[in-house]
Amino acid sequence: GAVADRPIWLERVDGHAGWGNSRVLQLAGITKDTPDPAGGKIVRDANGNATGVLIDAAQDLVTKVMPKQTEAEARRVLDRSLQQIAKMGLTSVHDAGIGAGNDRLYRDYADNKKLTTRVYGMIGDVAADFDELSKNGPLKTYANDMYVLRSVKLYSDGALGSRGAALIEPYSDEPKSHGLLFRKSPDIYGLMEKAMKKGYQVNVHAIGDAGNRQILDGYERLVDRTATAGLRHRMEHAQVVTMDDIARFKQIGIVPSMQPTHATSDMNMAEDRVGPKRIKGAYAWRTFLKQGSKIACGSDFPVESPNPFYGIHAAVTRQDAAGRPDGGWYANEAMTLKEAFRCFTLDAAYAGHQEKALGSLEAGKWADFIVIDQDLFKMPARDIHKTVVLQTWVGGQQVYGAR
Repeated sequence: GAVADRPIWLERVDGHAGWGNSRVLQLAGITKDTPDPAGGKIVRDANGNATGVLIDAAQDLVTKVMPKQTEAEARRVLDRSLQQIAKMGLTSVHDAGIGAGNDRLYRDYADNKKLTTRVYGMIGDVAADFDELSKNGPLKTYANDMYVLRSVKLYSDGALGSRGAALIEPYSDEPKSHGLLFRKSPDIYGLMEKAMKKGYQVNVHAIGDAGNRQILDGYERLVDRTATAGLRHRMEHAQVVTMDDIARFKQIGIVPSMQPTHATSDMNMAEDRVGPKRIKGAYAWRTFLKQGSKIACGSDFPVESPNPFYGIHAAVTRQDAAGRPDGGWYANEAMTLKEAFRCFTLDAAYAGHQEKALGSLEAGKWADFIVIDQDLFKMPARDIHKTVVLQTWVGGQQVYGAR
C-alpha cells in the first residue's frame, strides 16, 4: 500500500521467510494458481490469494528476479563486515555458504592483506559453483591460514520461529503442521555423498528433530561408505533433537555446531512450538557435553549479533541481557564458563580442522588474541555480555584498537 509502484521485499531475520508487496508478487509471477514449490510455502488468505509472505524455498521465486549484487557492492559489504567483526574481537569466522564470487573476493583480500579476520569457508550447496570450486579439491589453507575452503553447507529444514523446522510429531501450537523437510532423503543423501567423495567436510543445517534425524540417518549411511570419519562432519544448529538422536552424534562422530544465543532468543516461543517433552532435547548443550561431544559455538550472524560475549553469556546463564528468566531457562543445560570459552575457541577451531594452528595461545600457533576491559573469569556471569574489546590481533598484527 505505502509504495505500490516499487517492488519491496523484506526478509525475516533468519532468512527463512520474507514478505513482498503486490509489485513483487507480480514480478515473481505469483498468482492464485501458483503451486507451493518443493520445500517452500506461499502463505495465502482465506480466499486462496497470496498474502506476500513466502516461506523457505518459495522465496526463490522472488530472489531469481532480483537484481544481482555487483562486485563493488560486495566489496563495500565485506569491508564493513570485517571492520565490525574485528571490533567484536573475532579473529576467525566460519562463513556458512559461499559461491564462486565470494571465493574470488576472499582470495583477493587475502592476497592484498585486506582480510583482517580468518575465514573458514563452506561452499553453498553442491551445484555449479561447487563443481567449479572443487576442481582441485578442498583448499586446506591459503595465505597463512587466512582463508580455507574445505567444507559444504546444505539445509535439511527451515526455522522454528516460522514453523518451517521439520518435526517428527506435529507442532504443539499448530497441530496440522510438521514443518518442512527441504528434500526427500535420497536427494539430500546424494548431495552429501557427492561432497564427501570429493573430500569435503559436510555441514548440514538442521533445526527440528525430524531434520536432525534425516541427516543423522544420512551420516550413518554415508560416513563409512565414503571413509570420511576423519572429516569431522557437522550438524549446524542441532537445535531440537530427540534424546536417542543426541546419543547418535557421539556414536557417528558428528560435531554439533551450536549457537548459544538461539536459546535466549527463542525461549519466548520455543516451548509453544514443541511442548514440554520435546524441549528437553532442545538447546541441550550440557547433554551433548556430558556424552563427550565437542560443541563448536558460534553466533549465526547475521541472524544474531556477531558479539561472542553475548554467546558466552547465554551459554553460562541461559538468560537474556536483562537477566530473564530468574535462575536461567532450563539452567540444567547451561555450560560452565570454562566450557563455553573452550567451545568458542579451541573446539570451534577443531570443527574447522584448525586446532593445531588456532584456538589457544600456545607455541607454534598463530598469535590471534584480543585484549578486553576486564577479566572474564573474575566478573559476575550476569555481566559477561557487557565485555568490551580494546584490541584485536590476528597473526601478530593489530587489526582493531578502541579509540
